[in-house]
Amino acid sequence: MPMGLVSNVYNFSRHRSNVKTANLLIHQHDCFELYYMVSGNMHFIYDGTEYALSPHTMILIAPGALHGIQILSEETYDRYTFHFVPQLFPRERQSMLLRLLPTLKTVRSRSSPIPFFLEHCEHTAIQPALDSILNLPNQQSDPDTQRFFASSILEGLLVNLYLRQAARPSFPPPRLAVEDPPELAPVLDYLRRHPEERLTLSHLSERFFVSRSQLNNLFQRYYHTSVMDYIASQRLSYARKLLQSGMPATEVAVTIGYADYSTFYRAYHHHFGHPPTQDKRSPGDSGMGSGWAQVIPFADSEDSVRAEIVSEKAEFPDISFEDNAYDPLE
Repeated sequence: MPMGLVSNVYNFSRHRSNVKTANLLIHQHDCFELYYMVSGNMHFIYDGTEYALSPHTMILIAPGALHGIQILSEETYDRYTFHFVPQLFPRERQSMLLRLLPTLKTVRSRSSPIPFFLEHCEHTAIQPALDSILNLPNQQSDPDTQRFFASSILEGLLVNLYLRQAARPSFPPPRLAVEDPPELAPVLDYLRRHPEERLTLSHLSERFFVSRSQLNNLFQRYYHTSVMDYIASQRLSYARKLLQSGMPATEVAVTIGYADYSTFYRAYHHHFGHPPTQDKRSPGDSGMGSGWAQVIPFADSEDSVRAEIVSEKAEFPDISFEDNAYDPLE
C-alpha cells in the first residue's frame, strides 16, 4: 500500500518512526487535519492543553490551532495524517460539511458537532476508511478519480462521526498528560478553554461559587502558588514550549494574550530569569520536523482563512500541497 497521497487540495500519509523527541513539536496549518494515532507513546498538545494519547485515537484539528507532539520513547510511533481544505468537497456540499468540522471556537466551548478528539477507535470504521484512501493509487491512476473517491470516503467518515455524536451527545474527554485535582478540575478546564480572557480572581470566584480565599487555598495546596500566579505561570510555560518549537518571540507574546512585547519580555524574564530569546531554538537545532511552521501557505496570503471565519466563508482560496516540502510529522 502506498504511504502517501497528494493533490492540490489534500496531503495524506501514513508514517512510522522509532525516534524519540526532546520537546513538543508545535506548529499550525491553514487547513484542516485529521490525525489518527495507531500506536506509540506520546503526548499531544492541542490549543494549549497537553494530552496523553492512547493508541487508536483520532483528532480533528481546526485551521489555525496550535498543536504538536512529543514522542516519549523509541517504541514504534505509527500514525496517519490527512490535511485538507474545503475545496476537496463538491461545491454544493461544502457549506454543509463545514458545519460539521470543528473550529477553535467549538473546540474551546466543547460544542463541536462531531467529536474532535476520540479515543479507542480500533473497533470503528475510521482506520479502514483511511486505508481505503491510501490504497487509491493502486486502484485508480487518474488524479481526478482519486480525488473523487478520497472526498467521498472522507465525507462518509464525517457524516458517521456526526451521527455517532447525535446518538451520544457527550463523549469521554481525552486523558490529560497530568490529571487535575478533582476539586479544581472545572476551574482548570475553564482556564484552558479561555486562554485569551483577562481573568480575575473575583471572576473565577463568582463563576464557580467558591470564595476567593478558598480558591487560593486550593491552588496553594496543590500547586503551592496563588490563582493568578498559577495562570501567569501556565501562560509563560506554554510560551516557552512555543519558543522551543521555533515560533518568533513577538508572535508568542500575541498568542498567549500579551498586549505588547515589552510586557511579555518583562514577565518572561522575571519568571525564568532570562529573556525569551534564550529559549528560542536555533535554526540548526531542528530535531524532528520543522517545529513551528505555518506550513501549506495559500496561493494568496491575503486570502488566508482562520478558524473563526470558516463558517462564514463561501470559498477558500486555492492551495497547493504539491509545491511545498512537507514534513511527515506535522
